[in-house]
Amino acid sequence: MNRQVKQVLGLSAFAAGCMALGMGLSHGWQAAAQEEKPVVVEAKGLDRLPPIAEVAEKLNPTVVSITNTSFVKNRRGFEHPQVGGQDFFDFFFGPGGPQQRRSPRGGEDEQRAVSGGSGVIISPNGEILTNYHVIASMGGSDNALEVKTTDGKTFKATVLGKDKELDIALIKIDASHMPHAKLGDSDSLRIGEWVVAIGNPLGLEHTVTQGIISAKGRKLDTGVSSFLQTDAAINRGNSGGPLLNLRGEVVGINTAINPAGQNIGFAVPISQVNRILKDLRSGKPVSRGYLGIGPAELDQAYQDALGVKAGVVVSTVEKGQAAEKAGLQRLDVITALDGQPVKSPDEVVAVVSSRRAGDTLKLTVFRDGKTLNLTATLGDRKALEAQRRREAGEEPEDEPAQKPQGDQKSLNLEKTYGFTVEPADAKNRLKGVVVTSVDPRSPAADRGLAPGMVITEVGRQPVNNLAEFSAQVKKAGGRTLLLYIQSPNGSQKITLPVPPR
Repeated sequence: MNRQVKQVLGLSAFAAGCMALGMGLSHGWQAAAQEEKPVVVEAKGLDRLPPIAEVAEKLNPTVVSITNTSFVKNRRGFEHPQVGGQDFFDFFFGPGGPQQRRSPRGGEDEQRAVSGGSGVIISPNGEILTNYHVIASMGGSDNALEVKTTDGKTFKATVLGKDKELDIALIKIDASHMPHAKLGDSDSLRIGEWVVAIGNPLGLEHTVTQGIISAKGRKLDTGVSSFLQTDAAINRGNSGGPLLNLRGEVVGINTAINPAGQNIGFAVPISQVNRILKDLRSGKPVSRGYLGIGPAELDQAYQDALGVKAGVVVSTVEKGQAAEKAGLQRLDVITALDGQPVKSPDEVVAVVSSRRAGDTLKLTVFRDGKTLNLTATLGDRKALEAQRRREAGEEPEDEPAQKPQGDQKSLNLEKTYGFTVEPADAKNRLKGVVVTSVDPRSPAADRGLAPGMVITEVGRQPVNNLAEFSAQVKKAGGRTLLLYIQSPNGSQKITLPVPPR
């Protein structure tokens, strides 16, 4: 019996010792587990470079060059065509003349202005996304768009829809079975993720640059969107081109740069574009929601005064707008929109502007220590701003259409060839007809025809007066006119082919 007791006591003592040892080790392990360590990343694929070459090779055919030709009134100093390296008008009139072209539409000076940009094909039937500022008329009454693809083909383009505030436009060319890019998801992008930009910077077609997403949610001057920032090199001419992820999906449309820095570029997130794509395709004005508040940052002073740590302060509420109708008050704090937390005024603007007029928006609001749930029916941002401009007298008035006045002693070929003529001055011993006006939008202007030039032959047939010139024009039957012209003093002569419009 004593022996058994001794054995039990011995085993108990051993077990206690083991337990103590185990607890000691456990304490050491726990301390080690709680030790603070630096943040590290388990990097994968360090032996492989990102597939930028594959993205460039496969997506290049979806990127196009866009040329925009506008006609701007009351400006001088435009580029003249060249003849053998010499300025065309200097060749004919000597240095300094003539200084302007007269338009037959009311006699105003006009300049042909040409700009360029990029675009990306997004459907097999030739739909192209680009920037609004790439396709916008540069102060003139109209403009013409030409698209050039990677295989060298050129197409005339028409505008399906445009959104100036987001700086996005959708244009279309008459083509089918076109290589086209897939639209990705910019919301899921991570800062530091690789991206590729393709475009035509400074006229250098199909230039590929690479970089990363530098930031998201950047606010520019448009006031309606948050932009992607990238360090992929973007320059003039990249506008409208795609920003691509490594799967070759379009995640943004390159739109702006900060000229004060280097490689600070911005792109419209493709998720913002997707929200208005239906409107663009329909050709209807883009509908964008409006809440009617002045949002403010919830800084420390507001936090202390209002007793809330996160959200956006309502600093002003516009009378009669959606916010007031929903019951929102000044000094309310919006903590969430449709259940999603908001932390900055930019987030509120981005959410509201991404909705359409008439959509409902649920607001979670903190007021006087209580949480309220309100529902607002959004107004139309564009309609409201147009109303404000009209009330302020800022709406531009449409200029009345001006028609060229006829003259029995002249011949008006504006509709067919783009110019008018009248008899040459017999007192100066000139034979033929004198060009009196040239429409800058015409092939005649493209070829270099200008007021003051004297036409002495059509083809090989001399024309001594207006009747003979008219007869030769009729004989041409709407085909190209081969005009033999001379300067007013007869010192310079040249043949110009002028095709019909």
